[in-house]
Amino acid sequence: MRLKLTNRFILLISAVLMAGILALFYFDFRSDSLLLEEVGAGEARKLSNAIFDQLHTSMRLGGGRLENRAIIERFRKIEGIEEIRIVHGQSIDKQYGLEMDEVPRDALDRAAMEGVPSQRISRSPYGYKVARTVVPVLYDKSCGKCHFGRSGDVSGAVSITVSMKEYERIISSHRIKFYVWGGGILLATSFAVLMLVHRRLLEPLESLRQGAVELASGRFDYRVRLNSGDEFEELGEAFDGMAASLAATAEDLREISGKYSRLVNMAPDAILLRDLETGQYCEVNQAATVLSGYSRAELLNMSPKDLFPLHKFSEYNQAVRRWVHDEKGFLHDAMVIKKDGFLVPVEIAASLIEIKGRRYIQEIWRDISERKGLEETIKRQIGVLEEMVRVRTTELGNSLRDLEEAYKKHKSSEQMLIQSAKLISLGEMGAGIAHELNSPLAGILSIAEVLLSRTPKDDRSYFLLEKIKDAAVRSKYIILDMLTYSRPSREGYAPTFLNECIRATLTIFTSEVKTKSIEIVEKFDPELPKVMGNKGQIMEVVLNVLKNARDAMGGAGTIFISTEAVDENGNRYAMAEFRDTGSGIPDDVTDKIFDPFFTTKEKGGGHNIGLGLSISLSIIKEHGGRIEAGNSPEGGAVFRIYLPVYKGG
Repeated sequence: MRLKLTNRFILLISAVLMAGILALFYFDFRSDSLLLEEVGAGEARKLSNAIFDQLHTSMRLGGGRLENRAIIERFRKIEGIEEIRIVHGQSIDKQYGLEMDEVPRDALDRAAMEGVPSQRISRSPYGYKVARTVVPVLYDKSCGKCHFGRSGDVSGAVSITVSMKEYERIISSHRIKFYVWGGGILLATSFAVLMLVHRRLLEPLESLRQGAVELASGRFDYRVRLNSGDEFEELGEAFDGMAASLAATAEDLREISGKYSRLVNMAPDAILLRDLETGQYCEVNQAATVLSGYSRAELLNMSPKDLFPLHKFSEYNQAVRRWVHDEKGFLHDAMVIKKDGFLVPVEIAASLIEIKGRRYIQEIWRDISERKGLEETIKRQIGVLEEMVRVRTTELGNSLRDLEEAYKKHKSSEQMLIQSAKLISLGEMGAGIAHELNSPLAGILSIAEVLLSRTPKDDRSYFLLEKIKDAAVRSKYIILDMLTYSRPSREGYAPTFLNECIRATLTIFTSEVKTKSIEIVEKFDPELPKVMGNKGQIMEVVLNVLKNARDAMGGAGTIFISTEAVDENGNRYAMAEFRDTGSGIPDDVTDKIFDPFFTTKEKGGGHNIGLGLSISLSIIKEHGGRIEAGNSPEGGAVFRIYLPVYKGG
């Protein structure tokens, strides 16, 4: 909300007036308070001096305690005195005894007993202010005749409380008069200033404002003619000169507008000006009426929805959004509905313009009917040529696809033959090795065990015999692996728990899997259902996977083992996941990791011949499951074993 200058001056003067009144109130209140404190302190000091003189004179004339108390009582009866109290020091208490009403009560009394006079202004329970002064009483030479104490020591103190009620009444009366007169003077001054401002400032400004309104309405012959004899008169003369200049400029603009209007109406292309806020056309030239068949009055009451067909209107709207963003643009393939219903192809060039703060789109429509006809003819000829090329290309494409399919089938058959050859040769070799080596290995193993039982453990030969036994056992397992790979058997299948197979493997083969530098983290599903399988073969698969993880980590790291039940395509599986913290499986060996005799580790010495994972895959497939290998997002390799859940009782 905008305020007129008159209202602003009224608010400003009112604010100054209020600030002045508040300042007067504050300084008067502050000075009255200081005056009240000074008067109270002075009255209390006068009374304390009078009491000292009376008491001192009484004691010099030989007056006793009763005479001193009588003096105090006479002073208490004086109007305006709230309280007079004598405070004894320790020397007086020792001489005359302790009296409870004459001991120090508060901080003022205690300060006076230290020789420091003090005073305080406070408010009584009845609402008026009181001034309290506590003054120490010091020994002098004449006091030594009757009291114990050295000259200059504090013998006690006098506490006097004086009422400020009468002073407050006087000050309050003065304050009211001051406020009335001060406020009246401020009001009168403010009124005089306001009248002066209104006459010398606001009235000339109002004349100038009225002149500006008249010029804005088009009355360029209006003049303000101010005669104030100051700067406003000079401003009025400048204003009148500006009005004369505007009148001349307006005449020039009318001539230029007429020229441009004739130029636009004579243009061969349709020119339309549309208001972006209302969406209506607000100006069109003669060519626009010829192209559309509508009159100028009809076009000015229409919007693009009335001129563009429905299937082209959304495209036009998208183009308008681009024009508004880029402030210009083109639309090469538009259609306009004429009044007789026929469609006219047009090409639109648009630009964004701003007039008096409002944004408009200026569109220039060019009729491209003849060009479209030529383009259609060229398109038909191109279509015929493209169809001929497409037919030949299709024929070639079909031939290439047939060749590609034949090549794929050939490669697939070749891979199957290679794999079959590997399996056949492995089976034959495994059977031969079993028959040829089992008997000698059994003899070697038996002899090694007999010699071990007869040889002391501290004998050097005992270590060599253990090496012979270990080598024989490893050879035996290699032969069994090859036989298992070549002739997997379904003997010994029974319902078993996958969790138990993994735990048994970790317990029996802990020396082969777990070292001081390898940590195994288990997370087993206690509700994991049974699977149908050979427990020994499943343990062999688990052991192969664990050994692979151990070797991948170089003997140091963590192996995470977890189990859970999963559902896939209507089937339920018990799944075991083994994840290590090694370097993971290289991308170029992922597809070959389960191939027979494939290994990324150094071969030799009866280890790492590349059959472990291949045998594991064969065992899991024989059990109707699958094994997957990949890399974990957290790092390291991950193997997952899926075995079908046992569906029996």
